[in-house]
Amino acid sequence: KAHFARKKQAAESQSALEGLLEGLGEVAEQAEYDMGPMADEDFVAAHAVKVNVFHTMNFLLQYSRGLREAVKAGLVEIQGGVYDLATGLVQFLGRSPKQAELLSEASAALPPSMLGISRAGAAKRGIHGVRTGDDTSVPPEKALEMLKDGNDRFVAGTPASVAASAKMKTALVKSGQAPHTAIIGCADSRAPIETVFDAMP
Repeated sequence: KAHFARKKQAAESQSALEGLLEGLGEVAEQAEYDMGPMADEDFVAAHAVKVNVFHTMNFLLQYSRGLREAVKAGLVEIQGGVYDLATGLVQFLGRSPKQAELLSEASAALPPSMLGISRAGAAKRGIHGVRTGDDTSVPPEKALEMLKDGNDRFVAGTPASVAASAKMKTALVKSGQAPHTAIIGCADSRAPIETVFDAMP
């Protein structure tokens, strides 16, 4: 619930702990999106617990090469569960729905919090400084918010995007592009979308 209280006070991560806490904000936003805008905070918070279990499982599969190999070899199985403090009952959630997908992909080298990039920053710029196939998907509402914020920066003359470096271009070639939004415009438009929305390629 603390996420909702500080939702408008987002800041860049300064430590691994803050990176993990910010990750919980991402979980809360996903739970809020799943439950809908009219859902009660208590129901969203309860759903967020399950979302966080799968989020953690996906994080481990995405960033731990050793664990990924062990799961692929059948030596380790990752199962989610939620412990009820009141009853002592454990609700088993099973495997992550994304496990097969994550095992088939190349693992990312380091999580965003260890690269000094916040979850919000990682979604916007990507863990390589530009969004690639190594990045997680962005909920539609968050993508729209990012477009609006980017356009506000463009109008104010304070863009945050930078030119793609050689390292970013290499990451794009290796992992492919993963834009958070697809925009359909006029064929003879003179408006460069990445500039108008202050977005990376």
